Amino acid sequence: MKHFNDAEDFQAKGWARTSVNDCSHIYSDGTNVSGLFLEKEDKFRIMDMLAVTALETDVKVLVAEVMTTHFHAIVSGKDCDRERFKNSTKRKLENWISRKGLRKCVERGLKLSNDPILDEDELKAKIMYVYRNSLCAGIMLVPWRYEGGPGDIYFVDHEEESRKGQPVSELTVNKRRNYFHTLKELPDSWRFDEKEKRLLPHSYMDWQRVERLFRTLRAFTAFLAQRKDLEVKFDLECVEGFIEKASEKDLRKETRLLCRQLFGFDKISQASLEQKTILAKRLWTARRTYSCSVMSRICLLPKEYLHGLFGIK
Repeated sequence: MKHFNDAEDFQAKGWARTSVNDCSHIYSDGTNVSGLFLEKEDKFRIMDMLAVTALETDVKVLVAEVMTTHFHAIVSGKDCDRERFKNSTKRKLENWISRKGLRKCVERGLKLSNDPILDEDELKAKIMYVYRNSLCAGIMLVPWRYEGGPGDIYFVDHEEESRKGQPVSELTVNKRRNYFHTLKELPDSWRFDEKEKRLLPHSYMDWQRVERLFRTLRAFTAFLAQRKDLEVKFDLECVEGFIEKASEKDLRKETRLLCRQLFGFDKISQASLEQKTILAKRLWTARRTYSCSVMSRICLLPKEYLHGLFGIK
């Protein structure tokens, strides 16, 4: 089965993508982060955290996976609710990291990203990217056996799967708080593993939508053999997204400071064209690590002007 993943492929074939407007890939930055979620219990704890946070923010988790340094999740819901999910997860993770005494593992601060998904083909590819993430990390287990993921919940006997574990409704308020760190009333359909003290992903993940999306087991297993170049592309998207955001934030601070030193004010909008040009030249000469797109946004100068200024063709 050939997977078309570039707009050019579709245009060349005369096909149109089916758009998606309610899904995001939400993930944490795993670069420059040492081991956070090393133990099995840590991975279970973070998976439960994602489930409860999704319930609190009115989104659904289609798939999620917790690695040793970061997590990935594909969630659906309104734009504002998906952003709430990201922000709430970030606050909870920061509190968890602090309680565990792991701040030194994220010296540059915890960063999360919310990347909207635009069409069904991207959604399929990114669901499989998350599901297969343990393979990308070199863990020699089939994805459904990896302890930090959803497990074997897609295209299975759902009646049998729904009977596993115990109903959360049987738990007292104190036990629910101790097991899942929440006082929120959980749906009666949710179930948990008494031995592992964890929520069972089949009860809270939206496997129904995943199965509707792929339609058949044959298509789902075909996507399991996802092309390596796609996974490299998604890896780069994740890393570059954090680098760009960090760089732009740093550049804004640096520009305000330089503007204050040179001209006595720190609002770039107050600078003249000549002053903006001086700032851009100073920053480019000193660093050369920012793209012209970022420099254009910060110094309020057109990219074409910067290309001419810096001799970029």
